[in-house]
Amino acid sequence: MSFFTQFTTGPTKVTTYTTGTGTFTPISTSNSYAKVTVVGGGGGGGGGAAPGSPSVRSGRGGGGGATRITWLKLSESSYSYAVGAGGAGGVGRNNPTGPINGTAGSKSYFDGIVAEGGGGGLGGGGGVDGGGGKGGALAPVDTVSPAVTYTGFGMGEAGGAGGGALYVAPNLSTGNGWGSGFPISNSALWGGNGTASDGAPATGGIYPGCGGGDSAYGTGGDGGDRAPNNVTPGGNGDPGAGYGSGGGGGGNGGPNPGNVGGSAGDGAGGYIIIEEFVQP
Repeated sequence: MSFFTQFTTGPTKVTTYTTGTGTFTPISTSNSYAKVTVVGGGGGGGGGAAPGSPSVRSGRGGGGGATRITWLKLSESSYSYAVGAGGAGGVGRNNPTGPINGTAGSKSYFDGIVAEGGGGGLGGGGGVDGGGGKGGALAPVDTVSPAVTYTGFGMGEAGGAGGGALYVAPNLSTGNGWGSGFPISNSALWGGNGTASDGAPATGGIYPGCGGGDSAYGTGGDGGDRAPNNVTPGGNGDPGAGYGSGGGGGGNGGPNPGNVGGSAGDGAGGYIIIEEFVQP
């Protein structure tokens, strides 16, 4: 197939999947080509902690899913696919039961083209810096540098990490989510450059939730606000928007006993696009 064809006539057929599993049947097994885009599910954010919890009480953001884009000749009679579900956001809890971590998003695939899901964000409580869910990777390689290190065949981009936290007593800093292509959140890279912001800290209190990571096809959810007064629970994080983005973390509850932390947002589910071109 001439690459000129896609710009002059466009695809013969476009098929999209936003949920579930199944099989795709091409128009032809002899002269069909396809541009296939696969997006993994986003990770859920971590739940916020109750008052009196040690150190970092903020829920951290979930990571965005990876995106893979590949050209291939459709020579088989059918191809299996699965759209990865978004991870669940963690529930905010009161002491002594700690908040729940977010769960990872599931991978999406079209035949052998796999896009990994984003990691779940860490729940509040404890003294762990960073804690944002990792962005879906394009290769099983970890790096402390926020960069795409491998794209495989075709093109691709790692998901953005969820925003993390940095605790330097007595102060806590909470971060935005990371943009697509920046998959790592740790103690050095806790504050992201993505679209999802951390929540509002409230007067006289800190510990809002952290923002979720972006994907190439979605924007992370904002973190929940810290409780605005002494007698209310923490704010809930927002779910990821679009496809493959991470959920925002839950905020810390007010300091009076019984005020739970906010629950986190769910990650957005994945996405598959098949743009089929039939060669005359």
